[in-house]
Amino acid sequence: MPVISENPGPYAPSTAIIGLIERHRNKGLPSPVDSEVLGRAGISDSLIPRTLQAMQTLDLLDEDKRPTEIFEGLRKASEPDFRNRVAEWLNAAYADALAFIEPSTAEETDIRDAFRSYKPIGQQDRMVTLFIGLYAYAGIRAERAPRQPAVRKTSGSKINPTSRATRPGPCHVNRTNSRAVASSTVKRQWTAPGSRWPPRELAAPRARLERGSARGLC
Repeated sequence: MPVISENPGPYAPSTAIIGLIERHRNKGLPSPVDSEVLGRAGISDSLIPRTLQAMQTLDLLDEDKRPTEIFEGLRKASEPDFRNRVAEWLNAAYADALAFIEPSTAEETDIRDAFRSYKPIGQQDRMVTLFIGLYAYAGIRAERAPRQPAVRKTSGSKINPTSRATRPGPCHVNRTNSRAVASSTVKRQWTAPGSRWPPRELAAPRARLERGSARGLC
């Protein structure tokens, strides 16, 4: 049956339809081509119903799910003639839509408009994808460009190039200056005439403090 707006349009993945055509040409498909055959051919369970519907809508299978003359003609076509046979099949199957668009030059938005009256409405984008994929298989137009995933922008403060490992700690920064200030203050207090420096009370603590400084302690 031709693809017309009064009937549900085909919306199976083009890779599924093309894969079945190639398999029929190279190995043959058992008849009838039912759900079990499609499953053995590698079609996933979720895609089997829409693939069967598309094969029948595109005149590759009849109502009994048996290969049509068109499908058999594609299987028997020689390699030099194969693409022409594919183009003839598509032009006949999509004759209703081709009344409004030229498949080799039409923009994707124009193709989308040509399918806007087809049902189910929620699958029209898949119909367009199948149309473009099949005509690319026939060598009539380029493949649909894959959609690029959106790049998520993240906001945040700039990373300080100085890591924590390289930042001087408070012990390292203040140890020398604090010791010098404390020593200078105490020394001024004990440098009166006749006084001994360092006094006995500070000699032992000071020696321990210097030994600890030499070991890298605060």
